[in-house]
Amino acid sequence: MSRRRWALQAAVLSLLVGVVSAGREEEVWDDWEERLARSIPAPEEVQVVQSPDGVAATLNVEASRAAVEVMARGGNAMDAAAAAWLVLTVVSPNQTGLGAGGYILYHEASTGQTYFLDAAHRAAMAAHPGVFLDENGEPLSNSEIRARGMSVGVPGLVRGFDVALKRWGTRYFDELARPAIELAEGGWPVDRELSLRIHQTRETLDESARDVYMRRGRPLRPGERLVQRDKARALRLIAEGGSHPFYQGEIAEAVARHVQELGGLLTVEDFQRYNVTVDVPLWIRYGDYQVATNPNAQGGNTLATLLRLLEPFEIGRYEPRSLERYHLILEATRLASAESGLYFTDPEFVDVPWQGMASEEFLEARRALIRLDERMEEVESGDPWAYQPGGPYRTRGHHPDYDEGTAGDGATAPEPEGTDHFTVADAEGNVVAVTSTLGGGWAAGHMVPEFGFMLNVRGAAFARSPGSVDEVRPGKRASSNMTPAMVHRNGRAIMTVGSPSPGPMQHVQVMLNVLEHGMDPARAIAEPRVAPDDVWEDGVPHEVLEGLRALGHPMEEEWSDQGAVPLILWTEDGWLGASDPRREGVALGVKLQERSPP
Repeated sequence: MSRRRWALQAAVLSLLVGVVSAGREEEVWDDWEERLARSIPAPEEVQVVQSPDGVAATLNVEASRAAVEVMARGGNAMDAAAAAWLVLTVVSPNQTGLGAGGYILYHEASTGQTYFLDAAHRAAMAAHPGVFLDENGEPLSNSEIRARGMSVGVPGLVRGFDVALKRWGTRYFDELARPAIELAEGGWPVDRELSLRIHQTRETLDESARDVYMRRGRPLRPGERLVQRDKARALRLIAEGGSHPFYQGEIAEAVARHVQELGGLLTVEDFQRYNVTVDVPLWIRYGDYQVATNPNAQGGNTLATLLRLLEPFEIGRYEPRSLERYHLILEATRLASAESGLYFTDPEFVDVPWQGMASEEFLEARRALIRLDERMEEVESGDPWAYQPGGPYRTRGHHPDYDEGTAGDGATAPEPEGTDHFTVADAEGNVVAVTSTLGGGWAAGHMVPEFGFMLNVRGAAFARSPGSVDEVRPGKRASSNMTPAMVHRNGRAIMTVGSPSPGPMQHVQVMLNVLEHGMDPARAIAEPRVAPDDVWEDGVPHEVLEGLRALGHPMEEEWSDQGAVPLILWTEDGWLGASDPRREGVALGVKLQERSPP
């Protein structure tokens, strides 16, 4: 461990001791973000494991342990992923939970097929484009929408893993939920991430949540034991009855009742109607590789367009921390995001110009805007419809209350905090990547009474005013920048990446570090990243920052960490698993063999 990280931990310990002795928890923790900012790891601080029998890379040691134990007992990667996610609902309730929706990207080694299971939240059937307007026709604020429970969507991952286990797994909830139930009932020591989240949202937590996450009026500190008996009850019902009690029984009834008491729209019928879709992934050819990702939301298209724009620039010929490389990545991301936020949302409701966006003519016109000697002043959207074969068509979706609307120019709301990503691979070559979210659910602070899990606020990502491509509709999935990605070569999944935030740009940079620069997983994860909102990580050379500013990029004065990217990579010696220390990630392997980075 580096001297910097030892110093940070010592500072944390000193801070906590001071809190206890002085009895001024609230005053000291008010500046939690500044005092406990995450550090950017050096390569030697990234834990890398190797095993031919399977690996798991998650953002919590208990989840990784649950996954590898399932595989050690003969379960496959999907079984292990379900066990890991159920544990994460207990130990990382600020990032995922039973109220979460998300995506499962799965490669089945025996058939060579890759599937995308969409378990995103869906809006209530009572939702309509004007639901977020007040009596004067003005958009309601985020805080009002969340406080009233209007942003709660039907969560999808309980049904998602139900479908995934029945189709691809060898175990079921009755066995896989046991580690999560034991942790919820017996308790576990709160980690730094969860303690910080409690401090951050302590003013918004409702009474039920405060009873769980606070003690004697102050947030739980790192190391204090968190017991969640109500959540254990919900998990037991799922272990005994699968997804039925969640979507057809008493859990659905409890959620709908609580949401309606807050002023929201969800009903039991919305839960009964919910189902996932199993789709063909969006595929991108990048050199000798094929990349599979999210076909149904903004993030997948952003990732695809970013890779397509960058490929001819041959990023690998530049040094990893060079001015040219960072500049090209920033400019290509700005271009890729311009169309994604304007045209892409739930394809069940809005026509999306996939073929136009992927056409080489369109891409070449967009690439021509990138110059190595200056930043684009403004990034205007191109017109992918002009490159789409044939004319636009209109889909009506399969929802009876859907009425055709006109896509306007509203932009998609950014993905809020409260997201998790992890990945698992087994000895047979099956690979799973899972990204899930509450959509910043703790910003509202609503917990389901008697069942102990936090409600999502995913509906806050819909556009506020009617006419936007991302206006809310009955049963619609809000646009999302979440996009797990899986790299294939010669029909085999060889790598998977993803990030809880702030979008695909972070894991694309890690992917390029491996594919273009030949980095090992530790160095690929540790390399400092940049983002198009002019943020950067510690480690970007000072002269490069000044060079970016000279080109016109108004880079922030202070650095900030950018996401956390668990990574799994296939080699001739078996799987390598690495998880990102930016969020204290942990990778474990079946029959674990430690591997130190060079």
